[in-house]
Amino acid sequence: MHFTARYLTPLAVAGGSALAIAMAPAAAAAPLSCTDVGSATQCVSPGNSQITANAPVVQQQQWPEFIIIHRNR
Repeated sequence: MHFTARYLTPLAVAGGSALAIAMAPAAAAAPLSCTDVGSATQCVSPGNSQITANAPVVQQQQWPEFIIIHRNR
């Protein structure tokens, strides 16, 4: 049986694709290492870094100021 590059190229691409799909779950299963940094959380895995920051909650009183302004008119 005579193989040419015309037949070997799709076979090599299919084999490479199958290998990439088979190895993807192993790469995705890398554990995250999370650290609290002030008001942010930094999670790191090999080749990836994620920083999540949340603004502090501020309590504001809206209605008493509104009532005082219109009471004097």
